[in-house]
Amino acid sequence: MADFKTAFLFTLQHEDSTRSGKVTVDAGGRTRFGIAEKFHPDLTEEFFTGPAEDALAEAEKIEEREYWDRMRLGEVESQNVANKLFDMGVNMGVRQASVYAQRAAHVVEDGAIGVKTLAAINAANPTAYYQALCELSAAHYRHVAAVNPAQAVNLAGWMKRAEA
Repeated sequence: MADFKTAFLFTLQHEDSTRSGKVTVDAGGRTRFGIAEKFHPDLTEEFFTGPAEDALAEAEKIEEREYWDRMRLGEVESQNVANKLFDMGVNMGVRQASVYAQRAAHVVEDGAIGVKTLAAINAANPTAYYQALCELSAAHYRHVAAVNPAQAVNLAGWMKRAEA
């Protein structure tokens, strides 16, 4: 079964590969290590202004609890597939990533990964399934940029992420 720490390190390569703790500001508000203020309003100011090591440790706890566990990714057999789904969840939200996980697995799309979705993911050819997730991610990012031109500045980076 897939390992959280491996997936976390995969996503960290997209969020802050140097682990500098740099805070960015985008549509999600202030963001550090993939944790956006808009979606985590309970974060303390210290998360954004304190030491990078402390923020990284907090981000890891949040991402394991609110993304990895909610998406049941520890039950996915392919580490690469789990990495991709986790990265999608952190970047586009658990519900949207779950819908794409279901679409790629050809199961009913309800936005919640359950037993049937997990069975379909694990039964799929991991390479083909991963490629389908990459294609769905790319289409998602193109759509976001098209409907919200202010977000188009992020498209090149998003497309790199979609292909990873």
